[in-house]
Amino acid sequence: MKTHFQSAMAVAAVLLLLLLTGAGVQTGTVKGKVKEANGKALAGVLVRATNQKNKDAKYEATSDSKGEFIITGLIAGEYAFSFEKKNYKKFTTRKVEVTAGETLNLNRVIEMTREGEPYALIRGAVLYGSGYSLPGAAVSIERIDGGKKFKQETISLEAGEFAFRLKAEPAKYRITASGRGFKPASTEIQIENDEIRNIVLNLQPEK
Repeated sequence: MKTHFQSAMAVAAVLLLLLLTGAGVQTGTVKGKVKEANGKALAGVLVRATNQKNKDAKYEATSDSKGEFIITGLIAGEYAFSFEKKNYKKFTTRKVEVTAGETLNLNRVIEMTREGEPYALIRGAVLYGSGYSLPGAAVSIERIDGGKKFKQETISLEAGEFAFRLKAEPAKYRITASGRGFKPASTEIQIENDEIRNIVLNLQPEK
């Protein structure tokens, strides 16, 4: 009897180990970074992942001193990610697909804005050819209406996207994109208040 009992316990232990191992394979990981809009990395941001089929399935993490975070143990499926920090506006992403056994790096850095601080946002994408995205392009913005001098630069991200956060006041800006092997492209935009403007800069190859 004792031998049978010991054998049964051994089998149960093996089954439990297999179940635990299988459970690990069925989960994914998400990594990302969060910062203040056009500013430094934000530490202490509460990042929450919510499963879209089971709203009770929530996973949390907190950004570190570099603004980086990682959430593990996510069951495969679609998730929405929310970002919260005192004195900042809550930010929520669109649905993101998490795959079992893989690590998903969020392509764009999440930018959070302070509460009660009006601003204008110019965002867009750098493209080339027949609508192909161009990451790594240099994008600059400068004020051209004779007001207080302002100039800022950034680099387009993986999908060619970029953004500039500006004061919510009437002003005219010129946005220019350039990349190695391409002719620079520019456009001008008039901002009136706290608004969001979307633009596309399409670069042509140099001959």
